[in-house]
Amino acid sequence: MRRKLQIDVKGTAENNDNIIECCLIFDGRSCIFYLSKANYEALMYDGLFIRDGKSRDSANIINTTNLFEEL
Repeated sequence: MRRKLQIDVKGTAENNDNIIECCLIFDGRSCIFYLSKANYEALMYDGLFIRDGKSRDSANIINTTNLFEEL
């Protein structure tokens, strides 16, 4: 079975606009992790995230990656 990975960006962490809260989804398991705002912006610049990060979708997510699937 191919393993799958995706990262959703939830937004800034509570009480800290310089920390970005993310959710890593690996084969259906979700784990919260945090990035510095500078690292998040660098990854956006590099094209990891596929949205502009300015508006939330129906799941309240502001950005996401493509779904990466193991070959």
